[in-house]
Parts: sequence; structure tokens; C-alpha cells
Amino acid sequence: MAGLAIAAGLATAAMAQEIIGDTAAFNALASRIDPENFRFVQPVCTRCHDTSMILHSRSWSQWQDVLFQMKRYGAAGTPEQWSGIFTYVGRNLTLIDVNRADEDELSAVLGVDEQTAIAMVQRRSGRRFKSAEDVESVPGVNKDVIEAMEPRLLFAAMPESR
Repeated sequence: MAGLAIAAGLATAAMAQEIIGDTAAFNALASRIDPENFRFVQPVCTRCHDTSMILHSRSWSQWQDVLFQMKRYGAAGTPEQWSGIFTYVGRNLTLIDVNRADEDELSAVLGVDEQTAIAMVQRRSGRRFKSAEDVESVPGVNKDVIEAMEPRLLFAAMPESR
């Protein structure tokens, strides 16, 4: 429940408990998080399950596993829809250890270009990131994105349990 509260930007786990079992409420919440990309999530992901299955924080590799498994099980979507789904979970629901993520993960989750991701990896080799402000100090990083993601930015080892 706590992961749901963090991922969805809810103030408390109690608020999340209020909407458990209410598909319309979950859809409304998921849409408010990122309406532009939720329009791709809903037709593909909710064919087999409701939105409550989506609103959980996971690592980028865990999200990739889930989405590739969905494809193997027959979830169908256009390339544009899959791109929107990956963007939705990457930018809104992914936990990221900024001191261990590779360039591809930094780009996908933080929305930075390749050069900025490389600069982040080079910067942390000499001085680890300790806060969102440290991440924001890298040229090319969008401060608004980092502020929105701050509860999901990790600066120490992340557990790999699902």
C-alpha cells in the first residue's frame, strides 16, 4: 500500500485505501498523473486487468519485465502506444537509484538526453549523488521533472524484491 501511495502522489496510504476496489477512481487517479501518456496505457493495459495493477512503484528493469511479459501474453498495441506506456511507467511510477542506473535507464526514467545521462554517470564516479538538488545541478536535467520524481529517487542500493 505504501508503494501505491508514493507512486501515485497520494498524501497517505489511507487515501489509497479509500479507492481500493473502485476502478473508476483508479482510472481517474492514473489519468491525473500523466493524461498525455495514460491515453496509451488504458486501451492496452486495462484489457486484462484494472488500473490498480499499474499504480505501483518498481525499478526500471522490473517494469520492463512486466511490459515484455504482457507482450508475450498477447497484449497488443501500436508502437506509439507501447512508447507511451513505457514513458508513463518510466516517468511516473519507476524507482530509480541514480547512483547505479546506467545511461539508458537515466534517459528513459529522468527524460534526459544521452549526453546528459553520460554526464550524470561521469559526475557520480567522482562524487555520488546525495539528493535531488545534486541531480538538478547537472546541466541538461529538468528541475521540474526531478522535483516531481523526488519521492522515487533513491541514493542508496535499492532492494530487488517485487
